[in-house]
Formats: sequence, C-alpha cells, structure tokens
Amino acid sequence: MSKRKLSRRALVRILSFSAAALVALSLFSAVCWGHLQAFRRQTAVDADRAFEETVGALNDLSESLEKSRYAGDGPMCAKVCAEIYADAGRAGTALSALPFSTVEMEELKRFISLSGDYAYTLCREAAEQGLTEEQRGNLTALSETAAELAESLRAMHGDLRDGVLTMDSREKQVANILDEAPAFLSARLGDYARDFPAAQELRYHGQYSARDKEKAQPADEAQARELAAALLGCEPGDLEIAARFEDQRRLLLAKDGKTVTVTASGIESLRDSRLVSESRLSDGEAKAAAEEALRELGYEGLCWEESAHRGNVLELRGSAETDGVAGLDHEITVSVALDDGTIVSLDLSAAGGEEETDDWPLSAEEAKAMVPTGLHLRHVRRVTIAGADGRSLACWELDCLDDSGKCVRIYVNAQSGKQEEILIG
Repeated sequence: MSKRKLSRRALVRILSFSAAALVALSLFSAVCWGHLQAFRRQTAVDADRAFEETVGALNDLSESLEKSRYAGDGPMCAKVCAEIYADAGRAGTALSALPFSTVEMEELKRFISLSGDYAYTLCREAAEQGLTEEQRGNLTALSETAAELAESLRAMHGDLRDGVLTMDSREKQVANILDEAPAFLSARLGDYARDFPAAQELRYHGQYSARDKEKAQPADEAQARELAAALLGCEPGDLEIAARFEDQRRLLLAKDGKTVTVTASGIESLRDSRLVSESRLSDGEAKAAAEEALRELGYEGLCWEESAHRGNVLELRGSAETDGVAGLDHEITVSVALDDGTIVSLDLSAAGGEEETDDWPLSAEEAKAMVPTGLHLRHVRRVTIAGADGRSLACWELDCLDDSGKCVRIYVNAQSGKQEEILIG
C-alpha cells in the first residue's frame, strides 16, 4: 500500500517537473525568437543603410569627377583629386558592406578603385601644375561612367523603398516554399553589373594601370626537379609533384614534409612543416646558415633589414646590395630553424629583377639637407623601393630618430628630390 502511494507521488513529481521544464523551455524559446527577430530587423536596417550609403557615395563620386572639368589652378585641381579619392574609398567600403556579393560586381568594384587610385596619383602633380588635357579627359570619361552607375543605383534604391525589390539576407533563402520568389536586390544589381562596361584602360603610375601582359614561360619539370633537389639535398627522382598551376606556370615539388615552389625563373619559395622544438644556435650562426643557403641559390651581398624570433625559428627579412644600392623592393624572407640551422621557410617571389641605378642626380649631401626639423639623422644610403605602379624608384633612405628615440625612415626620390615614403617604427 505504501509502495503504491510512493509511486503515485513520484509520478506526480515527474509530471510537475516536466510541466515546469516545458514552460521554462517555451519561455526560453520565446525570448530567443524575440532576439532573433530583433537581430533580423537590425540586420535589414544595416543592409538598407549600407546600400543608401553606397548610392550617396557614388553620387558624390560622380559629382567630384565632374568638377575636374572646371577646376583651373593647381590647388583646386589637387583638392578635386583628393575629393575623388575620398569618395571612391567611401563608395567601395559601402558596396563591400552589402549582405551579398556576386562575381559580376567585381567590375563595379574595380571601376570605383580605379577612379580613386587614378585621382590619388594625380594629387601631387596637379597641385604644382594643374591637370593636363589628357588627365582631364580621363577624369571626364570616368565621370560619365560614374554618373550612369549612380543613376542606376538610385533607381534600384527607389524600387527597394517601394517594395518592388527585396534586400537580401545573409540567411539562406528557401525560395521553393514560397508562392512567388521575391525580386532580390542582388539579382537586379548582378544583372546590371553583367552589362557594365569594363573599366577603361589607363596608363599611369598606379596600382590599376594598364600594363603590357608578358606571357609567362612554363616551368620545365626536369629543371624544376634539379633546382628543388639541390635545395633539399636529395635526388631529383625522390621528389613528388604536389600540384601544378598551369595558369601561373608553377610546380610544387614535395619530399618529407618540405614543399618547394618552382617557376621558369627558378626557386620561388620553400615551406617545411616540421616542428622545431629547441634552440641551440645563436642568431649569428642562424644568419650565417641563411646566407650560405642563399649563396647556393645565387644570392650574395645580403643586407638584413629585420629579424624576429618566432618560437624556435629566426625569421630574417633582407635584400641584396648591388654596387652599394640596397634593393628594398626585391625583398627576401627566410626562416632558419635554431636547432640545426636548416631553412624551414623561404620566399623569393619578389627577389628577381635588376634595376638601373646609375642615374642619381641628387647627392647624399643634398638628401641630408632634407631631414625635417625634429629628426636626428643616423644614416643615409642608396636604395630602391617599389613605386605605386610596381616600378623601382631610386631613393635616398634617411634613417632618423625623433626626440623620443623612435625610428623614422624617409625615402627621398634620387631624381626629383621629393619624398616618396615615410616609415615609422
């Protein structure tokens, strides 16, 4: 009898606890659903704001580009170019913030980036002598394209506000359960971008300049094996082909966790996946080991610019000196294991190429006279650095310290005498 009362009491408790748990779970689900709905609303608001910002920035970009038609003196031309650069940066950022991305939109992004980059490279020259007719014509052509783009996006923004278009969500759409799939903004923008004219080819000293496309030579497998085997100290037949990149004309050869990338120009990189568990070598011994390995590859007269410890590995960054000129734009990066001095990482992708550095109209004394007030010159040397368009620029490097002891390096163009770059730290 007592046993049946206990069972009945236990059953009541179980039912009570289950009901309480169900109520708690229901309340928790309701709260979570509320938070999810609030998150969705906020995401939709943010997406709409991003598109509105894109439309506004493109409209401003179009107007800034149009101003170049009427800008007269140098300071005004430079001011207009600065506005174009700022508006292009804002438009590119806003476009990237949209909750979708399509392949077709890449041409829109490239146009915006080209407009900003081209104007940026004109600022200094325009401030001194204004815009040339060719430069003004290029900016006018960009202005016409930007105006068309801004007008099209304004129309899409109107359709979005009127409910004709639906802003995309980052959540996956389940279109097959809907009676009629909505017209999403991404589809309309993608259709427009598909017919968008390719950004015009401009030749200028900048990142998006039209360049002569040289046909890369294919990497010869036999030669690649010989080069990689010499670097790894093994026989060519011991190497396995890990991958082929036909478009980039590269071969990846592997052995015992080491991978060597080879092109028709020679060794490009080395990666060793082994774990370096201890340090037995000094930094000097590690640098000597790196120099010996690079000497075997034909790189001599190295000047180490920076070194840093990454666990039990010493990472070195440097460049080769030719006739007293350090090629900072042909950087070499190498990492040495501090247990046995072997190379665990090597990057020679930027190391190739030789530049003519005979023409140095600006003397060292003239360069020294350009040290800004408040800096104390420590050292001056001849270097080459990469310009905005990737070409080498002959410069004087002014290695200075400020009053707090912070390092400031200023690079002065050896021909024009203008500052090209400033690095701090």
